[in-house]
Amino acid sequence: MNRLLILTIASEMFLLLSFLIIFLTTRKTKKSILLIPLLIIGGFPLLYLAIDHMNSHYVDANIGLGLAFMFTWIYSAIAFVVAIILIVRRKRNNNILKEQ
Repeated sequence: MNRLLILTIASEMFLLLSFLIIFLTTRKTKKSILLIPLLIIGGFPLLYLAIDHMNSHYVDANIGLGLAFMFTWIYSAIAFVVAIILIVRRKRNNNILKEQ
């Protein structure tokens, strides 16, 4: 299997996992509706440029594909940090409620 395909799938799965964790910790419909466009914004550039790179064979380096990977990785990392912060807040609030 092509390494580009494996790397693209792994990057998109990490992005999806981050947003899934955020969705499961918030469980509010207004915030959940906002997560769908944010997920599309984060994943679309990489998918588009990876498909474009596989269909057309450039002689030179595809700088746009590299930038799309970097954008998706940074976007995924930020989403993952937000998910961890939300989990910690939720656990802390649950512990405070149990003590009262």
